[in-house]
Amino acid sequence: MRNAFGFDLRSMEIFVETLERGSQSAAADHLGLTQSSVSHCLATLEEALGVALFERRSRPLEATSAGRFFYDRARRLLGEARDTRRELISGAFGQLHQMRLALVDSLATAVGRPLIDVIRRHTRDYTLTTGLSHMHGHSLLTRHVDVIISDDRLENYDGLERHSILREPFVLVMPGDWQGPADNLRWLSRQLEFIRYVPHSLIGQTIERHLRLANVELSARIHLDNTCALLKTVSDGSGFTITTPLCLYQAGLDHLQVRVEPLPVAPLERELTLVARRDELGGLPSQLARDARRLLRGAFVDELEKHLPWVLTRHAFMLG
Repeated sequence: MRNAFGFDLRSMEIFVETLERGSQSAAADHLGLTQSSVSHCLATLEEALGVALFERRSRPLEATSAGRFFYDRARRLLGEARDTRRELISGAFGQLHQMRLALVDSLATAVGRPLIDVIRRHTRDYTLTTGLSHMHGHSLLTRHVDVIISDDRLENYDGLERHSILREPFVLVMPGDWQGPADNLRWLSRQLEFIRYVPHSLIGQTIERHLRLANVELSARIHLDNTCALLKTVSDGSGFTITTPLCLYQAGLDHLQVRVEPLPVAPLERELTLVARRDELGGLPSQLARDARRLLRGAFVDELEKHLPWVLTRHAFMLG
């Protein structure tokens, strides 16, 4: 029993049987062991844990408060172990017990609820988180999540499977009542504030890199890490920004008072990709990717056709 925990499944089983049957001899008979081996195991267990588990003077044996705590936990762990063995032997592990998914905010808004319904069909339990993409990649690599849908493909890492979800263009977004030209970013920045994404976000880094390559320097007074807040600021007339159609959809195209135009510099695109550790989840990652693409073809594309049809005609959206 020399391990980091001070106990293993066998010692827990012996402890539980002893407590439930009231004596070491009864536990030994049930488990097919000698009484001396049961006694030695229990003594070693108490020594390793540093607590007394039994009231030795009582007959039948009763647990101390520490013993009762350990008994409750041991029964639960033994039950999980028996279920795991039974399902492995029977091959009944097609449905995952848990899946942890992280995805970009804009996609969560677009297809979050129906995607959760898909996940529920494949797993008994799940967690879904959103937030900044660079944190998602780190969470996947450190095994804190199982699947990410992000604009970070983690191309420099092996052992991953990748499924493309969406490729979309970046667009220029100005207040809805802006009547001036939209073909010169430098001139525009002298008339309106440039509302930026925070520098540590991947979407912000992508935009900043593209502007540097185009030799365009814009003001750096306002940085926001929330797409809805950023586009609400533009809608209210406080400035202009660069973002994507999915982000516009996230913020609510029906409610925003904005003017959307092509970028007046070289085209820029972002790609959302589902990334998972290879061979751990069977066919689930590819199935989730197919479902995400199907869901986007519905509500999101319909909304673009209604509000921004030129985006669909001028750009070849890639949905998988």
